[in-house]
This record gives sequence, structure tokens and C-alpha cells, in this order.
Amino acid sequence: MKISFDEENDVIVFRVSEFDHKYESVLKQCFYSQEGASYTKRYPKNTKYLEKITKYYFDHAQEMFDQLGYFAPIPWKKALFEFAKEVEDKDIFWWLTGSCAVCIRGIPLQPHDVDIMIDSSDVNKISDIFSDYLIEPIVDTNGWLTKDFGVIFKHARIDIASDPQAILDDPRPIDCGPYALANLEEVIWEGLIIRVPPLQLSLNANRKRKRLDRVEKIEQYLNQIS
Repeated sequence: MKISFDEENDVIVFRVSEFDHKYESVLKQCFYSQEGASYTKRYPKNTKYLEKITKYYFDHAQEMFDQLGYFAPIPWKKALFEFAKEVEDKDIFWWLTGSCAVCIRGIPLQPHDVDIMIDSSDVNKISDIFSDYLIEPIVDTNGWLTKDFGVIFKHARIDIASDPQAILDDPRPIDCGPYALANLEEVIWEGLIIRVPPLQLSLNANRKRKRLDRVEKIEQYLNQIS
């Protein structure tokens, strides 16, 4: 896999090329844009910590993609625990969504990353705290599903998103939308209190994505506790 960076006017292009075919679905899943035989993402040149981020990306991008494709072990528990301890007592409101939010309840799934939701007012705080581990800068998405999005890579990929948009809950609420934010629950995991969405919303999300094996496991758990 070849990692390179190109400059175009006021943006820098993160480019992935010369990769094994097995990575193509991973790159698409991560919303990289296909340009010929390569996949790219673009960021403003004035992005904070950009020099550190490009170096870290160059050194760790393939490791990140290996985990996302399940080609390598994914130490998500270590990533989640260290994230939670790092932001502890920093006056940052955050919550956990995605498959890890299901797993910490005791339902065995196979997360390939950690999905963290924050408030947009804390983007700079998170960027500063994890400046050595940012692999994709946390930037304004200009109208995507969340206001901001970026990626930390510390042991495993940690997606950071802020301010979920209402479209996420159409036609029914899922585990990362405004309804989830308004109805968070608390789970004690590894001695930490972690906010998570109601499990029914995780069920809705996996039904929407047709992840039937996960649907079955969540339904079995809900039936056991009802």
C-alpha cells in the first residue's frame, strides 16, 4: 500500500494507492473517493496539527485499514478504555455508539472500531488531547450526517463525530441520532460509567444495515432481560 499527499490550492489530498484488492471495500466503507486507481480524502491546508497528522497517517494508515478489514486483531477494549481515561475530568460530554456500545452490555459482537459522539464545542479539546494520535483531522463535514467528523488511531480506530443530524432518525431512530442523544443510558464497564443509546436503537440500526447476525444476538439479549 502506498500512502502519499498531494497539494491542491488550499487543500491537501490524502491518497491511498497500489493496494491489495482486499482493501477496496474498506476504503469505500470509510468514504474515500475513488480517483482512477487510488482513493482520496481532502482536508484544508490550514487544519490544526496537519503536519503531525500526515506523518501519523503515513506510519499507521495500513495498520488502521488492516483492522477495519478484520485482517488484524482489533484491540477495541484498550482503545475505548484509554480514550475514556484520557478525557476523564476534562469537562467533555461524550457518549459511545455503534457495536462497542452493544458489546459493553455483554453482547458479543466484533467491533472493528470505536464510535464516539461528542458536542461540536469540544472538537478543539479532543484534537488537542489526542494531537499525537489523530489520523484524520476532526473537521466540519459541511452538511453530512454529523457536524464534525475525524479519526483517532490509538490501539484501534476511534471515530469522532459531533452533533448528529435529524436525518439519521428517518424513518425511525437509530443508535447515533438526536433521539439517542436525548435518551442516553449509563453502563458500568471496566469501572467506568459510559453513556450509551438504548439497546432498541442499536437493534434498529442493525436492522437498517441488514446485519442479521447482530440483530439476532441483540434480540436474544432483549428477550432474556424482558
